[in-house]
Amino acid sequence: MLTLRRAFLFLIVVTGLPVSGGSEASRVGVLVMAHGGSPVWNRTVKDMVKEAGIEHPTRIYFGMGHTKEEADLLQAAIKHLEGKRVHTIVVIPLLVSSYSEIYRQWRYLLGVDVNPGFNSTSFFPVTRRATIEFGEPFNDDPIISLILLDRAREISQNPGQESVVLVAHGPNDDSDNARWMQMLSRVCRTIQVRGRFKSVQGMTLRDDAPNEIRSQAVASLRGHVEAIGKEGSRALVIPYLIAPGGIENKVGIALKGLDYTLNAKVVAPDHRLAQWIRSKIP
Repeated sequence: MLTLRRAFLFLIVVTGLPVSGGSEASRVGVLVMAHGGSPVWNRTVKDMVKEAGIEHPTRIYFGMGHTKEEADLLQAAIKHLEGKRVHTIVVIPLLVSSYSEIYRQWRYLLGVDVNPGFNSTSFFPVTRRATIEFGEPFNDDPIISLILLDRAREISQNPGQESVVLVAHGPNDDSDNARWMQMLSRVCRTIQVRGRFKSVQGMTLRDDAPNEIRSQAVASLRGHVEAIGKEGSRALVIPYLIAPGGIENKVGIALKGLDYTLNAKVVAPDHRLAQWIRSKIP
């Protein structure tokens, strides 16, 4: 996924969206942060934010904040919002989990945390006057859990004889991965209780990790799907990914040769994401 992001680095921009009802005197601004990806991925995020109809000055930042150039783009977004005379900037991070290098890097760049997310960071946080209210990513939010439940239902035939496998991107760090797994278990509990599936298990692909770690993650995923088949159940594989045009195709590649049913649809697009975004704004 990291290679894909770099391939589309020229597409990483700070995007302004028209706002409904906003004015230069507005006291609250909104900064939606996304790591960025393919043109399809970025367009899906823009459409999601537009559908939310945010009534405050709004900017979308695409970038991991890994380079000085990306930090400068973030600085430009802050400058734009402060130019609208906002005193508080509500940050909405479009990430699956709080336990990631990108999440920590964004918080560092905005002066919320002291330590950067990437150890190689050699530049300072952006300058700002506005107060930052940094929100939570998707995590186990009820709205997101219900979207994932519906993704499973879309390919389900007999829930009592089906086992859902929720596959997320996952982090590089082992301690972060343990936190991802705890978060995924809470999402899985919602899906199992409400969907009445035989079982629901969360897994991480750890696609950006070193080869040895990623290979272990893939082997674990394959082993779990194989075990479901041996038990006589039907495996339903659901990607817990933000938008299309990312690594969803790699899930199928990782499971090549196994018996399972995949719903290639990810979290977005879905009309409920507009509600999720609005719920983050005071």
